[in-house]
Amino acid sequence: MSKTFVTTSWDDDDRSGLKVAELLSRYQLPGTFYVPTGRLGSDSFLSSADLKVFVAAGFEIGAHSVSHAILPTLDSTELEREVRECKVVLQENLGSEVMMFCYPKGRFNDQVVNAVRNAGYKGARSTQMLSSSADFEQFAMPTTLQAYPHRRSNYVRNLTRLGAPRKLLKSLPDLVRFQDWLQLGKSTFDRVLRDGGVWHLYGHPWEIEKLGLWAQLSEMFAYVSNHQGVEYVTNGGLLDLVVGGTVCQNKKLAKSSPTVVHE
Repeated sequence: MSKTFVTTSWDDDDRSGLKVAELLSRYQLPGTFYVPTGRLGSDSFLSSADLKVFVAAGFEIGAHSVSHAILPTLDSTELEREVRECKVVLQENLGSEVMMFCYPKGRFNDQVVNAVRNAGYKGARSTQMLSSSADFEQFAMPTTLQAYPHRRSNYVRNLTRLGAPRKLLKSLPDLVRFQDWLQLGKSTFDRVLRDGGVWHLYGHPWEIEKLGLWAQLSEMFAYVSNHQGVEYVTNGGLLDLVVGGTVCQNKKLAKSSPTVVHE
């Protein structure tokens, strides 16, 4: 039987991420929190103490640049600073190594990937949705869905713009039955539970707060938690388990600077 993995990841620096962490802990689910460092400790943003709370609770902290800049638009000097300085600041605050990166707004190209690799990260997450395969590029980790009320057409555009027609074709049964993100999350999880692969939920805590999605998120967490035979891992943990096995480390990126549907 193929292995089944569940992972979640959460972007940006709003303190509503603490509420996501509490909910994940309630259902004993893992999470990777990708944090930009430029506003740490100011206003309503996460602080160094908050990040230590995440780590103490067993969550992973990943880097999300310094200023949440659109990385492919930067010159090489600024690109290196955004990618490398974020890692340094997080590691100084946490006292441990930060190994995962998330591209702000999902935008990257070969130059960005090289900068991330050269800064010492072991992998990076993208915003490609509707993926459940453990066969992915080390610096373009896809997701299954976002905790956000997308329309069906948004998922189609996401995969079309990212040049993933095979994933779109494979996802057609899910999209035909599509009702909302919660139903899609349950149906994709059922398929991964049956066939094996990766179920990866991502989202923005500030968005969940703004749209009042907490009850739906709790229902989603309850649905995917505590299943026998499922490995519940952080993004970095997932990469550790599949790298050298099914991950295609040397495959050339299929699409430069992919466009995301929702940012």
